[in-house]
Formats: sequence, structure tokens, C-alpha cells
Amino acid sequence: MKPVRVELDGQERLLKFDFNAMSDFEEVIGLGIGAAFQEGQMGFRSIRALYWAGLKWKEKGLTLSRTGQLLSAEMEQGTDLQDLMPPIEEALQNGGIIPKEGEEEDEAPDEGEGKNA
Repeated sequence: MKPVRVELDGQERLLKFDFNAMSDFEEVIGLGIGAAFQEGQMGFRSIRALYWAGLKWKEKGLTLSRTGQLLSAEMEQGTDLQDLMPPIEEALQNGGIIPKEGEEEDEAPDEGEGKNA
């Protein structure tokens, strides 16, 4: 599970999503990851919670409030909300939470596939 390097507050940080991070995210948001990514659900609260959950494995004691301050500082420098999403998506892919671009989720083989006729 390879972390994604992201610069926040002039410092390189490591974003990684494992089982604990995703559980913490879901607990804070009150939604599963699938529901959080549905249209209209991914806003400031969800993005802040994802960064918090993905950074706290390396930054012990990181709070949601501090994470919000880091993200606010980035936005004051011209980063917009959409610019914050690519590192999240890459880290979710690296963690096996969502499929990598171009990959499809595992599908059950069609009936009869792999059998001799």
C-alpha cells in the first residue's frame, strides 16, 4: 500500500488509506465510502475527513480541525476544492479501496466459462 505524497502547509506529507483510515472516515462522516462519493455528497466535510483519515497514520495526534487549517491554507494559496481530490483518489486506488483507472472491479465469470464443453 503505497502512500501518496502531498504538499500541505509547505511540508510534504504522506496520504494513505487502510482499513483503519476508512473506518475512521466512515465513523466521522456517518456514511460509507460509496455513499460519500455519490453525486452531491463530496463536500468540504468529506474532503477534510478523508485527508484527516489518510494523514493521521503518520501524523499522530492530527485533528480534524488542524486538517481543516492545512486545507484552508492551501485554498488561500489558490488551490480549489477540485484540486484536492486527485491525491485522495490516487491514495484510495493504492489502498485497494477503489479500482485504479482503467481497471474493472472483479466480476464473477459467466456461467460455463472455464469449463470444458
